[in-house]
Amino acid sequence: MAKPDLYICHTAYHLLIALVRALRSGGGQAVWLSEQIPGAEALAASGKLAPAFRDVQVLYESRWQGTVTGLFGHARNRRAYEKAGVGPALDRQAYGDIRISNDWSVAGRYLQDCNAGYILCEDTVGGTLDTDQHLLTEQRSAPDFARRPYLYWGDSPACKAVESEDPDQCTLFPREKLRKFGAREMLANLTDAEKTAVRRVFVSRPLPEDPATYAAATLLLPRSFVQDGLMDQAEQDAIFRAVAEQYTTGPLFIKTHPRDDTDYEKLFPGATVLERTMPSEVLNFCLPGKFRRAVTVQSWVLRGFTAAQENIFLSLDEARALVQNQ
Repeated sequence: MAKPDLYICHTAYHLLIALVRALRSGGGQAVWLSEQIPGAEALAASGKLAPAFRDVQVLYESRWQGTVTGLFGHARNRRAYEKAGVGPALDRQAYGDIRISNDWSVAGRYLQDCNAGYILCEDTVGGTLDTDQHLLTEQRSAPDFARRPYLYWGDSPACKAVESEDPDQCTLFPREKLRKFGAREMLANLTDAEKTAVRRVFVSRPLPEDPATYAAATLLLPRSFVQDGLMDQAEQDAIFRAVAEQYTTGPLFIKTHPRDDTDYEKLFPGATVLERTMPSEVLNFCLPGKFRRAVTVQSWVLRGFTAAQENIFLSLDEARALVQNQ
């Protein structure tokens, strides 16, 4: 029997991609769910991820107290991680490929401590093709780059390959390190059985069935500027009120980021608030119709988004200008 692949997921989007890939590989794979995924413990215990995954574990990365430095640092960090109960001890021989999207995470450092070769998956659709890669540029230009015990975003020697939507267009890594994987194409060609499996995991609230409901509606896709430390709650609320007032036609639907704990039902009485834990990509194939428009502020959420007739991206400065002009 072939060894299962291990998927390490830090967001609902990561889990969405891992779920479909596991189904297409015949199921029976392994997955580690970060506690950052809302409801991770309940989902792990629910059985909803079977038969795609036969082994489901939860990572408690908040238990990690920080990196140990000095002599034999990797070995000491590995033991400290396992002693803290962050997650299961890694048996490198138990898995085929190990796939992770956020190798700058605690779990990513653990893989490096274990000298476990991993594949870095794209964090978003087409992420390796972005022109803004300042974190990677800054890491490579650091004077101590060659001496750093941990390297992220695919630069670690433990990273044996990096997946990209288009390796021929990706300039971040040597061509021989790149592997082609098209999440956009995969999600666009889901079978009915795969769609059912995805809805079973991510959609618990019933959605309107009449296509006409969506045809005149606006979907607002906020992000949490508060959680990112960019502003306070009052300013964020004002920004999204102004954006909604400017762009809403017909009914208003709201799908926010899982980390955003804003009470949008209170902020927008009468709006249909979708589950925050559902990846926005699920909307591309779980609705009976398309929204009139989808609008977001300073977010890549609309990359590859096909559930609206019109996608509107606003910069943060443009959104703030709407507030000032009210």
